Amino acid sequence: MGIRQLVSARLRQAREEAGLSQEDLATRLGMTQVGYSGLERGRTLISLETLAEVCRIVSKPITFFTGMGQVEVQGLAPATRELVGIMENLPEREKQAILGYARFVAQEGAKELEKK
Repeated sequence: MGIRQLVSARLRQAREEAGLSQEDLATRLGMTQVGYSGLERGRTLISLETLAEVCRIVSKPITFFTGMGQVEVQGLAPATRELVGIMENLPEREKQAILGYARFVAQEGAKELEKK
């Protein structure tokens, strides 16, 4: 999937997660629904200014739309930074599922250490 397709797919996902219709978001962006639809369909390139405004409206970081969620956090191992970047781009439900699994794995690991 190219960046254009990724951005357009994420526009739709973010809009839906924010509970907005295409018309709602288009109006907030000062454009027509047809114009906005072209962005979601990947027929029209989105400007950085418009993307920044979408980020503000739907409360998502720009990395959500670009897939470049590498978060630079000093002191974290590369694999941990990668995981943080991936998590940053997931919908809340998936984040919670992964956190639940990570907690389970950590608890199981602690149990194994206690046995030794």
